[in-house]
Amino acid sequence: MTGPWLFAAGLGEGVVLGLAAAVGIVAVRGGRVPGWERRPVVRRRLWGQGALVLTAALALESLSLAFPGPGFLQFAVAVVSGAGLITGAALMYRATRDRRRGPTAPTTTNPAS
Repeated sequence: MTGPWLFAAGLGEGVVLGLAAAVGIVAVRGGRVPGWERRPVVRRRLWGQGALVLTAALALESLSLAFPGPGFLQFAVAVVSGAGLITGAALMYRATRDRRRGPTAPTTTNPAS
């Protein structure tokens, strides 16, 4: 009874990962980002690279479920996948910052002047 549900879940996950990979590839190759991300993203190709790393980490994590039992291999895959998730999210966050402006210091007014 669980066979069709597992197949449907795997198929749904494959579709979602395929769409995420397609969005990342379009952002890297063509510099196009989805509409809800268009305004905050400054460096679109970097955002696409982050999306691809994030997608690969999610795919690796789902593939680790195919390994039998808890063991060193599943632990190593989970650590690598976690590092990929953090790296992809950091790249996508970094793509929203303009590198030419640098860190912005808060403006303070001097009450003595």
